[in-house]
Amino acid sequence: MTTVATCGKTTINYDESCSYSCVYNGVGFKWSVSCSDGKGGSTTTSGTGIVKHPPKIPSATIAGDLEVCAKMLSSVWKRPVIVPVSLRGTRVRKRTVRGTKEEIAEALGLQLGARQKK
Repeated sequence: MTTVATCGKTTINYDESCSYSCVYNGVGFKWSVSCSDGKGGSTTTSGTGIVKHPPKIPSATIAGDLEVCAKMLSSVWKRPVIVPVSLRGTRVRKRTVRGTKEEIAEALGLQLGARQKK
């Protein structure tokens, strides 16, 4: 079954078995969809969503496997995002959280690692 999501003004169609993230980081929207290929690998597609009047508060919307979503957040935030052992294997329904990276991670039950060097 196909799921439809909007990131900024971009409409994304993806299979419900895939994982999805849309992150607004204060500059613009970045979305990603990651689907398992059934052979132990995955395919990830990503892009940007543009709006004329962006929100003032950063936000993240995720859906799907929490570990995959954490990898997508890690890529956008350029920081490791750690999924506690008790939450590994968890699927999350579409959920939007607003706040700083730390507040978003805490609300999702995740932990942020040290900042990565440039």
